Order: sequence, then C-alpha cells, then structure tokens
Amino acid sequence: MNDTLMDIRQLVKYYPVIGGVFRHHVADVKAVDGVDLKIARGECLGLVGESGCGKTSLGKTLLRLHDSTSGRMYFDQPAAKVEEAEDLLSSSAPPAQKAALRREMDVMRMKGPRLRRLRQKMQIVFQDPSNSLNPRMLIRDIVAEPLVAQHLIRRRDVEGRVLELLEVVGMGKGHLKRYPHEFSGGQRQRIAIARALATNPEFILMDEPTSALDVSVQAQILNLLKRLQRDFNLTYLFVTHHLLVVKYTSDRIAVMYLGKVAELGPTAKIFERPLHPYTRALLSAIPVPDPETHRERIILTGDVPNPVNPPKGCRFNPRCAHAREICREVEPKLEQGDSSDRVVACHRWKEI
Repeated sequence: MNDTLMDIRQLVKYYPVIGGVFRHHVADVKAVDGVDLKIARGECLGLVGESGCGKTSLGKTLLRLHDSTSGRMYFDQPAAKVEEAEDLLSSSAPPAQKAALRREMDVMRMKGPRLRRLRQKMQIVFQDPSNSLNPRMLIRDIVAEPLVAQHLIRRRDVEGRVLELLEVVGMGKGHLKRYPHEFSGGQRQRIAIARALATNPEFILMDEPTSALDVSVQAQILNLLKRLQRDFNLTYLFVTHHLLVVKYTSDRIAVMYLGKVAELGPTAKIFERPLHPYTRALLSAIPVPDPETHRERIILTGDVPNPVNPPKGCRFNPRCAHAREICREVEPKLEQGDSSDRVVACHRWKEI
C-alpha cells in the first residue's frame, strides 16, 4: 500500500480581478502560490494561518471544487511512478505525451468518469452546517445524496445505509425524517460528517468544522473525528485558525502565510520549537489558562499584505522584526529545518 496518499507539486490558484470600463482581466488574487505538500495515508495534517492566507482555497482546489491555475496533484500513486511522471514532464518529451500523462495521473487535469470516480474518495465537511445542509431536505435525503449521485446503492437500500451512517456519528432512527433547523449546531455537524462518510472516502477536508460551535460541543465533535479517523483509517486535512484544536487533532502542522507554506513539521516539534518568525508569533498568541504564568507576546504590526500585489522577497518581511536586506530581495525556499522531518522557508531561522 502506498504510504503517501496525496502528493502536491507547485500548486497555484489565482482568482482573476475584473475591472476597467470594458470589464477585462486587470490582476490576480494570488490565493495559493506554489505549494508543495505530501499527506500520508491515515494522518491528520493541520493547516493553520491568519484569515486570508489561502487555507480554504488550497483545500477546495485539492478537491477540484476550484480548478487550479497550475501545478499538479497525485492521489494514491506509487512514489516511483510519481517521480517518473515528474521527470517526463520536465523533459523535452512531446507535448501530446505530457498531456496524456497528466490526464491519467494528475488530479488537476482529470475529467469525466475518472474524476467522478475520484470524487468518491475525497469529501469535505464545511465550516457552518447551517449553510451546508439544504433546509428543504429531510436528513435521510441529505445523507443519501452522495450515494444517489454516484449511483452507489439501490433505492430500496438507501434508508438502511443512511441509518448506519447516522448511528456511526451518534444519531438514530428518530432523526431520519426531520429537517436541519430542528437540530442543534453540533447535531447538524454530525449530520454533515455522516454525509461525508457516505461514499467510504479515503480523504476528508475538514474546513474549520468546529469554529461555529460552542466549546463543549467542539470537544465532542473533535473526539468523534479522532474516533472515525482511527476506525476507518481516514486521512484529514484539518483547516483551522485555532492552534489548540490543531495541537489536539493533528500529526503534523503546515503553517501558511499569503499563499505559501512557511513551515511544516510534526505537531510536537512545531509547538516545542517553532523555526519561522510567523509561527512563533502565532504560538505566542495562544492564551495560557494560568494567571501566574507570564509569557512574551509577539505583536505583529500591520495586516496581511494584499494578495494581489504581495511583497517582494519573503512575503512576511514587512511584519518581521528579524528581516534583513536579503529577506526583502530574495524569496526563501522551503529547506530542511533542524531535523529531516521539518521544513521552513526563512533566510534567517538559524540565527533567530
């Protein structure tokens, strides 16, 4: 079995800005700008950063809810085969051969039946269940919709399968013929999770699934997600801005800033010794539930720069207290950090 479920190479997603008298393309919002990631089978990768840094855009592009501008993603492909494909794409092979290879292996170029089959393996749980569940549909029909759309079940078997899914997330038969407005926020999110499980996926994008819930309900949902991951060997990309949530749920953390990954590594190491100045600032903002404990708070000046016109060099340099001339001129590349399982994009992380 392949250990790497998703291999993402130089993924880019720009949103066009339309303006002028004749409504033409004048600029691009650089939401995701050259992201490299590998997500292992069965792991939970936490994706954190300030609002507007591109977390949700990255996740939705991976699921092909948005089409990528450029870049590649390989889903459940052997590592040797992926490297062969990358070598071919960077060679002088005929364009027709490269295009055929990408249609076969690259999720970003798949179409038709191949993409439809792939969608069974990738699902999403949205942030706000009040908006992601159709208010005019019964819970039975909401959870059954992926099964019907993908033609995975006979109509006479639908209700039994829906009941199985609801029981997995802690609900029962009495909930089948009710509408979303009749449930609490936590119950609605359980229904959304049951719908995501309907097609037996391998990968689920969790787009801030607890941010709209009360604290006590958040704990219940997080424990449910961890149990489901263990029982069904699921792989999560957990998008959130709540660092304590990602500390509890994730095996690794990727820190995004203005469309790029600033740091990536195991959760314990990120919290113990963050390497990037931006990661340090984020972690310093976590409240400590002890009035006797005093910790230095790193206050970032200004706001996240405009993604239409990001800063030259390191994108964090206008807000970084350690920035030097090289930071303003040369964009840092992801490089190995203090161990083989950590990478960081910072010119001066060794000196800080």
